[in-house]
Amino acid sequence: MVDSPTTSVPNPLCDIGRTHPRDRHRMRPVEGRDNVWFCPKHELYAQVIDSETAGGLDRGDSFPLPDGTPGTVLRHGDERAGGTILYVRGER
Repeated sequence: MVDSPTTSVPNPLCDIGRTHPRDRHRMRPVEGRDNVWFCPKHELYAQVIDSETAGGLDRGDSFPLPDGTPGTVLRHGDERAGGTILYVRGER
């Protein structure tokens, strides 16, 4: 994960709003974690990871959530804070 202050990176839009414009909203920062956000409505995380690691991940690949539990990659987001945003949801 890339370490830089949360205040320098704006909260990303929730990934669901990307395909459902009527549901556009921003994710909330995870307390105590830099560059990690959570959407309680859709139960997904966004976090900035290094671009090299992100480049090796595809939709459906396993990737741990910020709390260490298993997760699944949804997609890559834009580049921020020297890394790439990765959207991840807990395994169901």
